[in-house]
Amino acid sequence: MSATQSRYLVKAASCAAACLAALAPLGGAAAQNEGSFQGELEVGFEYDDNITVDATDTTSRKGDEVWRISGRLGFDVYDKDRDTISLRYSFFQSLHDELDNFDLQMHGMSVRAKTRIGKVNLGGTVRFDHILLGGEAFMNFKTFRPDIGLLVARRTYLTATYEYRNQTFEDPVTAAERDADRHSVASKVYYVLGRGKNVTAGVRVARHKAGVDELSYWGKTFDAGLKWPFPFKERNITFRLRYQYRNRDYSGVDPTIGAERSDKRHTVRTELEVPLTDSLSAGAEYRYTNSISNLSVADYNNNVVRVSLIYQF
Repeated sequence: MSATQSRYLVKAASCAAACLAALAPLGGAAAQNEGSFQGELEVGFEYDDNITVDATDTTSRKGDEVWRISGRLGFDVYDKDRDTISLRYSFFQSLHDELDNFDLQMHGMSVRAKTRIGKVNLGGTVRFDHILLGGEAFMNFKTFRPDIGLLVARRTYLTATYEYRNQTFEDPVTAAERDADRHSVASKVYYVLGRGKNVTAGVRVARHKAGVDELSYWGKTFDAGLKWPFPFKERNITFRLRYQYRNRDYSGVDPTIGAERSDKRHTVRTELEVPLTDSLSAGAEYRYTNSISNLSVADYNNNVVRVSLIYQF
């Protein structure tokens, strides 16, 4: 790692620690008065063979080494009987070895409320995300997401979600085309196998309306997952396998190809989490993406390999 990378990594770690530390006293007070306080800090290193920014259809066609640091802090400001109100803050920073214009920093704040009426779980989340790219303000998300969940059988849990997301870009030229509202509905089923094992399957339909028709689309997504912990000495190693298929049909003719854009994407992800102590664990991940599109910049393959250390408190 270069000296410049080292300085940026220290700066990112300091920023994350400062943000978490600033919220920690509030979380501690909330934990004493109402509910629980949780935090997580993760530092990782990965190799990505094709650095991309999906939000602007930017594909480098180049690989790079990337340091990553992320943190989460949350606490329950109200927790009584079946009712909970939670606050969450998350931080993420990526630092590239060569392609530093792809360095990504994200700050997220959310409020979630949930309750239970009979056998039905009801919830709602409001979230704001501010994202920087290459050290400069890039885009913002505002999200509202109500959800409902129900145990439909002894081992089967079903959820349904509606989501509204407002997307805005800082650059006025990009904003004119890509600022967008997105409405989506989704459902997911969880089947419990016992002893921490489960399988999931879900579908989502979304309508994304941007400033220009060629960037507006109807999207359909299918995903499936497997979680499989297995004992190792005194702790469990957890294996996860996930697959996602995503299809987007765009509404207007893209002038660069003289046709309506069509995207299909397959993503396979495998993860392994190995606990080292009660609060520290090591993680490894491999992700493969096959993006198929009639727009050349969105037509690519991508491989990512990552290792990380995760500390939970």
